[in-house]
Amino acid sequence: MNKIIFSVFFIFLNLGLFAQREFTEAERSKYHMNSPEEFKTSYRNRAFSYTAPPVGGTRSIAEFEPNQGVIIAFPNNFAVPYSLISQLSQYVKVYIVCSSFAQSYASSQLQNNGVNMENVSFVNAPIDSQWTRDFSPIFIEYGENNKVGIVDFPYNRPDRTNDDNLPIVLGEYWNMEVFGMNLVHTGGNYMTDGLGIAASCDLVYTENPSLSQQEVSQLVQDYIGIENYHLVNDPLNDYIEHIDCWGKFLAVDKILITRVPASDSRYAEFEAMADYWANQTTSYGNKYKVFRTNWGMDRNAYTNSLIVNNKVFIPFNTGNPGAFNADAATVYEEAMPGYEIIGIEYNKWFSTDALHCRTHEVPDFEMLKIAHLPYVEEINFQETYDFNAEIYSFNNSNSITEVKLIYSVNNEEFVELEMENISGNTYNISLNNLNQGDTIRYYIQAKDNRPKTETLPYIGQADPFSFTIKSTSNTTELTKDQYIKAFPNPATNILYFISNNLPNDNYEIEIYNQFGQIIKKLNVEITDINWEISGIDISDLKSGLYSIIAKSGKTIFTTKFIKL
Repeated sequence: MNKIIFSVFFIFLNLGLFAQREFTEAERSKYHMNSPEEFKTSYRNRAFSYTAPPVGGTRSIAEFEPNQGVIIAFPNNFAVPYSLISQLSQYVKVYIVCSSFAQSYASSQLQNNGVNMENVSFVNAPIDSQWTRDFSPIFIEYGENNKVGIVDFPYNRPDRTNDDNLPIVLGEYWNMEVFGMNLVHTGGNYMTDGLGIAASCDLVYTENPSLSQQEVSQLVQDYIGIENYHLVNDPLNDYIEHIDCWGKFLAVDKILITRVPASDSRYAEFEAMADYWANQTTSYGNKYKVFRTNWGMDRNAYTNSLIVNNKVFIPFNTGNPGAFNADAATVYEEAMPGYEIIGIEYNKWFSTDALHCRTHEVPDFEMLKIAHLPYVEEINFQETYDFNAEIYSFNNSNSITEVKLIYSVNNEEFVELEMENISGNTYNISLNNLNQGDTIRYYIQAKDNRPKTETLPYIGQADPFSFTIKSTSNTTELTKDQYIKAFPNPATNILYFISNNLPNDNYEIEIYNQFGQIIKKLNVEITDINWEISGIDISDLKSGLYSIIAKSGKTIFTTKFIKL
């Protein structure tokens, strides 16, 4: 009887007194991140389930792609304010991970705080801690049928077997395939553009001492489709070494980096990090647009935010003067026009443990996907500009009914044009009569039979793609009889290139898929007016439309081919 009374008392302690306890920074560091001593000990309290990587290609889904929900862990209390959960529940599903015993208590708290319970689902599983981001899975698109899957990885926190097991639990909950990647990792130290580029602090090497850098790169390529993995030093120089404490991809070609005062000892490191990204090439082929947000009072990490469709939730520490919060909101508004920027005030956000750390977005499992390599920045004058896109629904569950190019020339009204289905999921349209010096803004819109409408960029007209046609004074003037072409087109296994009337020079030729990823690259020297190179093996490429860019000095040629 005494044992039963003690157990009941301990349960109520966890649900009540423990929930109110304030941790010191030192305690938080121990709980959120391994100590040096813990790094030396064995961490695997569960037998990790290694599997082969996905077959048929894989792609890590970015945070800013369409989402259907958000995961929040409930170990014994909510580590995010009810105001956040309430707002999320108005338009997306909120998945609460908690034990079956704790569900009743969690449910009553949500109901009492204005949460829309129709959009709340409970995932019944024991959970150890609040850091949902770190131990939640990496979501991928994989295979020929464009399924959504889960990539599991070892989570090296002693005595957190339940946290470490969450990807397996969610795989069963959603009846989703789980791939076991034997790379120790944490979600807070990972961000991706969704097109094959990702970034982490180089803690990944520290956490995987038995793996070479090449082996790390091979694992992320095989399991989550990362071709270009930026593993960088942590300018924060704090215990956690998670990239979301100071950096964030806001779009394929936009990144947010924290700024600290010049008096801060880490100032030079943060400025070097901003410069590093400003000089890196995006999946679109341009340079990153780098945005900066100030480090708030009480060391508030404004980069530790959550993007859910057209809304961005930013942690506002109630200890910060309003000016710091307002400045952060302004930066997001500038970087992400068209999005609703929402500050979430809470007195328990910390520099290394805030809103992003305690949540994890869930992608739309039947996403209407638009894949397109955009024109950006300055483009050489051409007689014709081809716009191509691949449109498909995840799981091939819905049929496409309409695809449009919506564009504006020199800030005039936007014009809508129907794109033509030329092969499979590939759509095309060409624009003529564009002039040197014109600036074109555009986006692509697709609909399916649900009906569901999607745009690329996600926010559409508020923040479209934009490019300017160079004048001949800025580049080599080309004529209609100067070109590089691919043949046969469509092609099956072998692709050839021919040129006509080009200046003799060294040319770099790059082949891109519709996701903007470089598939093949070669360097050639043109020494003859009429030049032809030997065939290139393309038998390993998936069916679809591909872009070719040939560059030499100021001269750039673009063309397309279809792989059958």
